[in-house]
Order: sequence, then structure tokens, then C-alpha cells
Amino acid sequence: MISTQIPSKSYVKRLDVFYTLGEGVIVSADIESRTRKGLMHYSRIVVDPVDLKIVKESCSCEAGSFGRKCWHIKTLEELAKTELKDEVQKTREDMMRIEEDIASWG
Repeated sequence: MISTQIPSKSYVKRLDVFYTLGEGVIVSADIESRTRKGLMHYSRIVVDPVDLKIVKESCSCEAGSFGRKCWHIKTLEELAKTELKDEVQKTREDMMRIEEDIASWG
């Protein structure tokens, strides 16, 4: 798991990339509200480990609580495709390796 800050993105306070067996690669972050300074929203996307497409997303903001795609999720998706691309790929490879090991136990 990586936990880092993106220096160029001052509105992203904490960022994690990790995996869970059976779910996929998780990219999560605390992202500051654009309209209410100091208010943080926990945003999370799940990336399919096979095709690297986003299969699930959630955010603690008002729009996210109604199942709408908010600015926080869009920001997290963009980070996953650009600045975090290598970390997502490495986490995916680690996950696939572990799942293959578990499958070989038989």
C-alpha cells in the first residue's frame, strides 16, 4: 500500500493505493471541498484488476451520498489515470501475483 501526498494538488490531503482480494485495486483520498475550505471528503474508487476500468466509486460529499458523480470522484479518477498510473499498475501486479499463489494452494 502506498500513502502519499500529491504536492501539486493542495486540495488532496491523503492518498492511498492498495488492494483487497475479491474487490480489486482501491484508490482512496481525502479531498478538500471546493466550496467549503477545510472540509474534507473521503473519496474511493475500485479499479478492476484485469482491465483497469473503474467498477465502483463512492464519496462522502452530498452528491456522493445520492449516488451522483461528484468533483471529488472525477479528481480521483484523473489522478489514478495520470500521476498514480504506475502505483495502480504495481498494485495490480502484486494483487494478481497473490491471487495466483492462493489459487495454486488448491
